[in-house]
Amino acid sequence: MSCELVTSGWYATDQTRSYVTAGDDLIRGPGFRPLWWRSLDTYVEPEHVFIVDSASPVKPGDAAHTATRFQHLELLINPGHSQNCTTHYCGAMAAIMLGLQYALFNDVDMVLYIEQDALVYGAGIVAKVKKALRRKDLVFGASSMLDVQQSFFAASKKGIRHFLSALNAINYSDKQIAPEHKFMFAASRFVPPAVLALAEYTEVPKLRRAGLTLFNLACAMSKNYELLPFGYGRERPINFNDDTFYFQHGDAAEVQQYRKLTGF
Repeated sequence: MSCELVTSGWYATDQTRSYVTAGDDLIRGPGFRPLWWRSLDTYVEPEHVFIVDSASPVKPGDAAHTATRFQHLELLINPGHSQNCTTHYCGAMAAIMLGLQYALFNDVDMVLYIEQDALVYGAGIVAKVKKALRRKDLVFGASSMLDVQQSFFAASKKGIRHFLSALNAINYSDKQIAPEHKFMFAASRFVPPAVLALAEYTEVPKLRRAGLTLFNLACAMSKNYELLPFGYGRERPINFNDDTFYFQHGDAAEVQQYRKLTGF
C-alpha cells in the first residue's frame, strides 16, 4: 500500500552546531540521503514528496537518489532549531506546517511526515498508519520523554485544518514551548489556552516536571490523536526483529544494523 504524499524538511551544514544533537553526524548530512530515499521508496512508496529547505547551505542532491516525484520549497531564512530559534517557528515546525498546508491545498486523504534523519521498515507500515487514522485524525509516535514524537506522524484530511488553526493560535514561540507539546495541545479538543503556560520552558527542573505532568494530563483527557502501534523514534533500544518500525537519531551501529537487515 502506497502513500499519496510524504512531507519532510531539510537542513545541513558543515559548521559546528550550536544546539545539542543525538546520533551519528552522518544522519544530518547529504551522505545519509541515499539511504533515506531507499528506505522511503521501498517501504512507503510515496507518489509525491514535498520537502521544505530551511535555507540550507548544503543541498541534498535528491534527483540523484530517487525516481519519485518530489518538490523543494526553500525558505528565505534558516529559522534554526527549537533550542535556539529567534523566530516564532523553528525550521522543523516550518517544514511541518507548510507540508500540512500543501496537503490541504492538494486535497489528499492522508499526509505522512518523515524527518530527514528517520528510517522506516516494514511492507505494512502505510496500512498500519491508515488503520490508526480511522480512529483519530492524527497519529504520532510515542515517547517516554515528551509523550509524543513528530519525526514520523500522519494526519487525515479531516484533521489538518483544525490542527493547523490550533498551532497558529499558540502565542508562544517554539523556544518557549517545545513543538512536541504544541502538537499535543493542537491535537486536543476543549483544552483551555491557559493550560499552555504549564508547558513553557523553565530552567527549574522540579517546576518543569510538575508543569508538564499537569499539561500532559489535561491534553490526554481530550486528545484527538492516536499513538502509533509501532516504532521507536528517539526511544531505545530498537528491536530490529520487529516487522514494522521507524527510528531517528541513529548512531553508526544502528544505521549499520539497519543496512544489514534491509540489504541497502
